[in-house]
Amino acid sequence: MTYPRRRFGSLSLEVPPGLFPDDEAPEGFAAALTAAVSATLRIRMIALDGAPDLAEVLRGRAGGGPPRQVCAMGEAYVWPGLSAAMEGSPRRTAYAFESKGQVWFGTLSVPDDLWTDYAPFLEGVMLSLDIGKRPAPSVPLFAGAGVPEVSQRTVLPDPVEGMRQRLAEMGEETVRLILALRFDEAEMRVRQIDSDIYGANALADAYEAALHQSPSDQNILDRAVFWAEHAFPEPHTDIEAEAYRTGAAARVARLRNVFRV
Repeated sequence: MTYPRRRFGSLSLEVPPGLFPDDEAPEGFAAALTAAVSATLRIRMIALDGAPDLAEVLRGRAGGGPPRQVCAMGEAYVWPGLSAAMEGSPRRTAYAFESKGQVWFGTLSVPDDLWTDYAPFLEGVMLSLDIGKRPAPSVPLFAGAGVPEVSQRTVLPDPVEGMRQRLAEMGEETVRLILALRFDEAEMRVRQIDSDIYGANALADAYEAALHQSPSDQNILDRAVFWAEHAFPEPHTDIEAEAYRTGAAARVARLRNVFRV
């Protein structure tokens, strides 16, 4: 599944819900994200400084396990790079991608007990790295190898994006049906497009919009509260569950502030 891109200057990443700006990151990072727990991804630019290959950069900065080849899937290009486990605790993984003598160096950090839940999640963000232009590697990944080639990315139509577009186009009609108190019909039409989390969020948005137009209707409020509480994915951890409960409670409070007796 792809997620909307968040831009950090010329750099962009696919950032799923549940990641936020990392306000505790030191200055100098091109991008820094954190989850509700102490799981972070931080990216900065460093100079190649004469290193003959990218593996040498990782050996000097990671000092952990052997490098493995990875690829960053940007908006238009596939960019080969390296990743390696880092020494120490919490568990960390380093990523390096080089272009024209500059290295985009990412560090993923997750507590040991949450590694299985959050490391793949954050690695997916790192491997969506796009620097806003075609990368131009100048050194090999490993000693004795050739300079890696950046390839054009084959972008297939995104079925999720198509579904979201259809839900957006249905938005005004959904609100109209809700205001006419035709709740079952409104919900059926949306759920025919998506019966999962995207449809639930579209209904939560539509009921909230309808409540703003008819703020004294108890029936609309009741359905709005129901969908506000069901507009979150299945949590993977207790911390995620608590974050979703907090988000739902905040949205319900917003709805009750709109309601007028």
